[in-house]
Amino acid sequence: MNHEQALFPICPPVPGDKLPVRLMTHSGNSAPGDTTKSQPLFSILSPVYNSSAFVKRSYYTLKSQTFTDWEWVVVDDGSTDNTAELVESISDPRIRLIRYSPNRGRGNARHVALEASRGEWIVIWDIDDMYFPDRLEKINEARVAGDDFACSYAVVVDNDLAVKGVRGFHPRSPGLPRYFVHPTLACRTEVARRIGYDPAFRIGEDAPITWGLDDNYRGRYIEEALAIYQEEREISLGKAIDSKTAHLAQMRKLYRQGMVRTGALGRFVLLAKWELKLAVLKLMRIAPELYRQTLKFRSYGALREGWRLSPQRTAFLEQIRSGSWRA
Repeated sequence: MNHEQALFPICPPVPGDKLPVRLMTHSGNSAPGDTTKSQPLFSILSPVYNSSAFVKRSYYTLKSQTFTDWEWVVVDDGSTDNTAELVESISDPRIRLIRYSPNRGRGNARHVALEASRGEWIVIWDIDDMYFPDRLEKINEARVAGDDFACSYAVVVDNDLAVKGVRGFHPRSPGLPRYFVHPTLACRTEVARRIGYDPAFRIGEDAPITWGLDDNYRGRYIEEALAIYQEEREISLGKAIDSKTAHLAQMRKLYRQGMVRTGALGRFVLLAKWELKLAVLKLMRIAPELYRQTLKFRSYGALREGWRLSPQRTAFLEQIRSGSWRA
């Protein structure tokens, strides 16, 4: 076993689980492991749950990409609406739909998507977010240059798609490496499988791969906004408490495995700060409406000095907002 394998053991499947039922959208699609089709460079991964409102919009931003060598692996995590039917209705042989029931949470869905991937790289493509047309092209530049992963800035929008700000990169701090927002991630498939998504985590499943890359692999931090992050769709105090609890558990696990390189003091400071934040969140249960007032103080990370969203990206975002893409 080499050093990378020791640090990043492949996440096991759920005990006793079987490969979910597969429904392919077209007869030209291939099942996982089928070698009759050439391997795509990118596997675009989208776990979905009751996401019918976002399927067509997400596919629009995918088919608008200037780089076209991809497969779209959609994992329907026990939806009770017509999400799967909408995916099946799209006429594109690059789409692969995997569905199962009942709902098992995002950790399991991401794990299944990753294991089913055939591409050289995986690309996170969360169904409720949107992506600018050159995202895959920029990621491919990182791949060709020999990088192990790539990430970018993300424009943050509210539920009306009005711009709230831009998420940049969080610099190294006591207890944490440099990191990024997970929906902007693309990564060598081999590396992603070493880190994996733990099926046991219904929320916070992205913490190991978000925090475990910078200290151990070569990454490209793209100082451009390649993603449009719809932040407020599921904001709630309960979700914030669950997320912070999961992140604490994940960070302790990363420290034990040696995946984040930091001193004992840095670890203590970070965990103490997060425990305090969790305690404050739990106190807010007395007046849950206070939680939304704290969002204005959320850290979005650092941007390059003088950075601006380009007119072309602004126009694309306006096209999405106006709904003209449906025409």
